[in-house]
Amino acid sequence: MKKNLIEITDWLSSVVGTTTFNLESLREEASNRKYFRVLTDNSSYVLVDNSDNKAQAANFLYASKLLKNSSVNVPETFAFSEDLRFMLLQDLGDNTLDLGSQIKEDEILKMALKQLGLIYFCDQDILKSSSRESLLMQTKAFIEFCNEQGCSAEQIKEVELLREELVDALLSQQFLPMHNDFERRNLMLYQDEIFVIDFQDLNVGPIGIDLASILFEHNFDYSEELIEEVLAEHIKNSGLQTHTHELMEQIMVALSHRSMRVVGTFNRYFKEGKLLNRKQDLQKFLSRISKGLRYLKKPQNEIIEKMI
Repeated sequence: MKKNLIEITDWLSSVVGTTTFNLESLREEASNRKYFRVLTDNSSYVLVDNSDNKAQAANFLYASKLLKNSSVNVPETFAFSEDLRFMLLQDLGDNTLDLGSQIKEDEILKMALKQLGLIYFCDQDILKSSSRESLLMQTKAFIEFCNEQGCSAEQIKEVELLREELVDALLSQQFLPMHNDFERRNLMLYQDEIFVIDFQDLNVGPIGIDLASILFEHNFDYSEELIEEVLAEHIKNSGLQTHTHELMEQIMVALSHRSMRVVGTFNRYFKEGKLLNRKQDLQKFLSRISKGLRYLKKPQNEIIEKMI
């Protein structure tokens, strides 16, 4: 840790032009990246340490350029080290929208979906696209979780069938540029605008995934009326050639698939001693799987309900 701090302070000194600054650790995320607030006499920045995954730093910088070209609100990148280990970003404050806000929920959703609509128009020719293999791989760890929950061989077979069905349904959806984790913890309120963060996984994928992330987030329950209202407005504003009921079914497919991915990923993290502060979220994501499967009338929901 001491060596890391020396490397951080040496690089920061060369970038900000002073050795007089304070470092504050920011909250831990699911990735291995570390975040710090840098306070100088006159300015405040966010430092990202990508020591364990420099490839993601390259993805972040490239995605940032694409998003800015599409007028999406993202933090400015002021500097980055030659090896991409360190990045110095604009400090947007601490008002992530998962911590609550004075803004009404309908306004939050409308503002968020406005940013999502802009993401759709990113240049997608050079973005990686979701594939059958990648989508199946995302829920592989969920099978491991089911085994640990005591599911029978027949139940595992049913869940495997469900994974295939959900991926087939996702592949039939419209593919657009997507954030891949478009939830309120990755949205920040800054100067009365919503800014998008943690977008290094920007790719092309099924339209339902980002919509499921924001409209059916595990910590927020919106009324059916509000969801239908903002979804209809989103379809109109984004020029989508679909109807609300059709898009809602696609969202429920994505909700089931995404929540299975999260449960499997979190379960592995917990066994490694990581993100233990989010253990309480596991049941919430299981409930989201059940919600999606219930809407889709999938018989495998009975298996999920027994694990909640």
